[in-house]
Amino acid sequence: MKILIKIKERKISIILLQNKKEVDFLDIVEEHSLSEKLLPEIDWILRKNKLKSDDIEKATVNSDQEDNFTTTRIAKSVANAWNWNRKK
Repeated sequence: MKILIKIKERKISIILLQNKKEVDFLDIVEEHSLSEKLLPEIDWILRKNKLKSDDIEKATVNSDQEDNFTTTRIAKSVANAWNWNRKK
């Protein structure tokens, strides 16, 4: 199972993927509080699907914004931290 954080046209989606197929998704409407909402929303979608953080192999970000946008930087920081923790 993987997590994809997708940012398209200022809309943020958290997508659960298994074998490249979408299992579930969640849209976050307000991007101005993404730093406060992203991890709790990931936790919520995992619990909704009866998954634990250990069930997620990798987190990735797909963004149509440049890397210098705060929204993209927050999403990439969360994905990088998630992946780093998995390697421990």
